[in-house]
Order: sequence, then structure tokens, then C-alpha cells
Amino acid sequence: MARKHDVAFVTKALRLLPVLGCLVGMCSALLTILYVPMPFGTLCVIAVASLLVYGSDAALWVGPTRTRLRVLDTWSRTRENAADAWQAVADLPFAPLRQKRTYPVVIALTVAWNSVGVRLVGLSPQSFLLFFPASILTWLYWLALRFYLTELLIRPVLADISADLPHSEVAPAPRLTLHRRLLIAAPGPMLIVGTVVAGLVGPHTIGTIVVGIGASALAAAAITSWPIVLLANSVTAPIAHLRDAAERIGTGDLTARVPIVSTDEIGVLAHAFNAMADGLRERERIRAAFGTYLDPVVAEHILRAGPSLAGAEIEVTAWFLDVRGFTGYAERLPARQVVASLNNLFELVVPIVRRYEGHVDKFVGDGLLAVFGAPLPRPDHADQALAAALDVAAAVHGQELQIGIGLNSGQVIAGNIGGAGRFDYSVIGDTINVAARVEAATRQTGDIVLLSEQTRRLLRAEQNELIARPGITLKGKSAPVTLYAPTNFSVEN
Repeated sequence: MARKHDVAFVTKALRLLPVLGCLVGMCSALLTILYVPMPFGTLCVIAVASLLVYGSDAALWVGPTRTRLRVLDTWSRTRENAADAWQAVADLPFAPLRQKRTYPVVIALTVAWNSVGVRLVGLSPQSFLLFFPASILTWLYWLALRFYLTELLIRPVLADISADLPHSEVAPAPRLTLHRRLLIAAPGPMLIVGTVVAGLVGPHTIGTIVVGIGASALAAAAITSWPIVLLANSVTAPIAHLRDAAERIGTGDLTARVPIVSTDEIGVLAHAFNAMADGLRERERIRAAFGTYLDPVVAEHILRAGPSLAGAEIEVTAWFLDVRGFTGYAERLPARQVVASLNNLFELVVPIVRRYEGHVDKFVGDGLLAVFGAPLPRPDHADQALAAALDVAAAVHGQELQIGIGLNSGQVIAGNIGGAGRFDYSVIGDTINVAARVEAATRQTGDIVLLSEQTRRLLRAEQNELIARPGITLKGKSAPVTLYAPTNFSVEN
């Protein structure tokens, strides 16, 4: 659930940014007294002029910000259009910077402000060429400060919105890279600090401010810029490795690793990423092992739901497959050849079962139990089971091993059976027992495929004509039943 107090706090905090901007403008105006003595009234006029400049900037900031806050407010009330809300909030730091009319308005007002100030103080017109760049520099500093403050304020809200989004819904492209952020953030404050220090040390003359700004600019360009570039590279290069490795993980390449090249937080993050990749590889190995010894559908169900003992009652169609005359076949041939023949048979059968979205519940000696409609329910399980049985019968026709398949439908309990930490996902119920008895009846009728009355009733599509085999007595049942054989694989054919 989104934290509404975060939305309210961010909205109020953003509305205070224009006030902070006006304070920055007033401070820049008050710094003038460090270099040029002036009466208090003149200083007040210059401060008011600076408020006009920064107030105009704030007025132009309101429009694009309010538009995006409306989208945020709508999302916080309705919880709808999370992708649009995320994009709108993420754009809050950038939107005012794209407001093109802000720049000519602020520059024009700054020209007027500095022209009036130079005249009021009694300086030469050439002094304008000194104060104007300093005023623009201070305003640019404010734009950068406002950008970073806005980003800091919106992070909790972006986290709330992103919780409502699929991972693939928002893939932000870097608009302002970390490398550029560091290069932008450092020189501006250094220039301002150098100017202030020069004014405090004195002497309080125009020459002092020239020396202060010049020395600060030289230091920023020749001394500070190189450590900033090195710092930026030391941060962004490992992050690039992390991004590349994450993209490889996303495409399924779980062998991706991140080189650990530092001993700071980024090094710790790289180590944690590699540990995560190791965990994913182990999970995939377990999944692959499950897929070898369990049907992939069942393996995925167990990984998702866990080994709960609670079973679910569900309607399924089950069929048993058994090899005819297997006992005599096993007596005549070496065990290795017998196993190879069974494996060849199951190599044909299992993919067909999966193709029709069934799963092999278990292998029972020379046969197997296939279930359709569990663990994931589906309404056409009887049709899918019959279609799979017919395809299996066609695939093994003429093979060395001959088979019989019996189908039955009904309610079963599907769940994890076992104890003491050892479980087996299976289906339990009389439906399964009857399916085994129907398969045994194929030996009486000579048919390859037989299905019960319960399965026949559930068929939605006439996939094949069925021939009734009435009066069949199933083991364990007192009354004879009617079974049905598809004409394509009946004894008549």
C-alpha cells in the first residue's frame, strides 16, 4: 500500500523550494557588500531586485511541476496508471530545466538587476561585466541545488509507485549520468566559496572579487577537475560492470560475474551481486534436477507453492499405460537391454504427454500414470488426455513393445504425500484406481486405448468415433461396466 504521508510530504516540500530559491537570491545580493560598501537602503533595493529574479524563476517552475504533481495525486487516490505516475514523478527534476522561456526571462531580469545595482552603487558601467557573470553563476548553482533536492525528495514516492509495477514496466534511461552529476556539482560551489573567501579576507575592492573569481575558476579547472574526473570514473566504471552483468542475468546468462575492484560500498555491492548470481545458479540447478526427476509442471508448482501437505480436490483425467507381455520380455533379454527398451518407449511417450499439458505422475515398473488437469486445472482435461493417448498409440505402433492405455475421469486429491521431510506430489482417489483397472481391461478386449463412461461424458469435442465395449467387469467392482474404444485403435482395426 502506498504511504500517503510520503506523497503529502513531498508535495509540501516541493512547494517550499521557491522560498529556498528566493533565499539563495537574497544571499547572493547581500554578498555584494563584501566588495562594495553601500548604504542600507541601496542594499535593500538590490535584495528586492534579486527577489524579483528568483521569484520569476519560481513562477515559471510552478507550471510543469504542478502538472506532474496532479498525476501523482491521481495515482495516490486511485492506485491506477502507476507507469504514468512513475514517469511523471521521475521527470519532476528535469521538467523545469526544459522550460525554455525561463532562460531569457531570468537573463533579462538579471541584466536589469545588475545594471540598476551598478548605477546605484556608483560603479563604472564596465563593472557590469563582472557582476553579471557572478549573478548568472549563482542562479545556475541554484538550478543544480534545486535539481538534487527534488531528486532526494521524490525517492520515497518513486519507491512506492515502483512497488505497483512489473519489473519490465519501467526501464529508465540515464538522462543525467552519474559522471556528469559529479562534474556539475563540484566546480560551482568551489567558485562561490572562493569568491566569498576573497571578499571576507579583503581588501574590499572590485579587484578583490576579480582575483577571487579568477583564482577559484583556475583552481576548479586545473586542480579540482582532475580528482573529480578520477572520482567519477572510480564510481561509474564499477557500476557499468554491474549494469552489464545484470543485463546478462536478465537474458538468462547466470554465469555473469562482476569483478570486485574496490574496497568501498561498490565493492560490497559487487560481492553481493555475485552471491545473488550464485544463488540463482543454484536455484536453476535445483530446478533442472526437479525437471529431471519430476515433471517440469509439478516442479514449478512445488517451487512456487512449497511442500505444503494440504491437498486440493480437483477433477482430472488420468490414464495408465502398461507394456503387454513385459514379464516374458524381461525374462528373455538382459536387464540392460530391457531398461534401454523401456527408456526408448518413455522417450516417445513423455513428450506427447507434456505437449497436451499433462504430466507424468509416476513411473510404475513397465508403465506410467499420466494426469491431465492437475496441478493446474483445465476444463478440457478429458479431451487433452484422449488426444495424448491416441498420439501415443500412433507413435508406438509397430514398435518392439506393445502397450495398453486406460482412461478415467473424476475427482481426486492432488497434493504432496509423504512425511519426515520426504514428499511426493501425487493424485489420490478411486479415479486413479479405476484408470488402472480400465487399462487392465485392454487385455480382455484387445484394444490399445479404452476409456470409461466418466471420461466419455466429459469429452467436449468428437475427436474420434467410439465403440462401446459393454459388460466389462473391472477388478474390485461388483457390476459390469461399459468401456469405449476409439475406432482408429480398436481391435477391429
